[in-house]
Amino acid sequence: MSEYQKTYKQKYNTENKIITFPLKNHFYNELSRRSNFYDLSANSYAKNIITNALNIETTSNITTQQQEYISKYIHISRGIANNINQIAHNSNMGNAVDINILIKSLRHYEDEFKKFITNI
Repeated sequence: MSEYQKTYKQKYNTENKIITFPLKNHFYNELSRRSNFYDLSANSYAKNIITNALNIETTSNITTQQQEYISKYIHISRGIANNINQIAHNSNMGNAVDINILIKSLRHYEDEFKKFITNI
C-alpha cells in the first residue's frame, strides 16, 4: 500500500464511522425495493434516509419542559372534550342536563386553561 493510500485511509477513518446493524428480511426487502426506484444500493439509500432525518429538526427532539407543557394541554383539552361528550350523550338519551353543573364544569376548565396559557 502506498504512503498516499495509508494517509488517505487514516484520514477517512478519523472523519467517518461505519455503522452496521441487523435488519429483518422483510425490512431489508422493502429497503432494497425502494432503493431500486432511486437507482441506489440499499446501503446508499439507507445512508441518505438517515442523514436526511438527522438534518431535519423534528418535534421528537423536544425538551422535558415542552413535553410537560404538551401533556398538560392535552389533559385539559381531553377534560373539556370528555365533558362535552357526556353532556351530548345525556341529552341524546333524553336525560335532563343540569345547567348549573354544566356552567360550573365549563368555568373550571376555562380557569384551568387560563392558568395554563398564562404560565407559558
